[in-house]
Amino acid sequence: MTTPDERRRNLLWGREMLKEFSVDPSLTADWRAAAGELLASYPSLDFLRHFDATEPSELDPYAGVLFQVRMLFSRVLASPSSSEQRAYSLRVVLRHFP
Repeated sequence: MTTPDERRRNLLWGREMLKEFSVDPSLTADWRAAAGELLASYPSLDFLRHFDATEPSELDPYAGVLFQVRMLFSRVLASPSSSEQRAYSLRVVLRHFP
């Protein structure tokens, strides 16, 4: 079961990972572009710091983008070009990602 603190933390980490992916030259141009586009629609840092993490329905307006982020992270994780460190980081983020 995911606690509210885990939910908030992993959403914040997910945002940071998208920022990193958007400029990471080791990723394909398509993945960098997708990360940048998703970041533009991702919940803001201010929202993530202040939303009621005990009420997952507050994330409903972001359900589509969060699903797409999960799919991007899963594709990168499954890629043979992902380093062990990147794979570990993605598994940690995805563990409690909505």
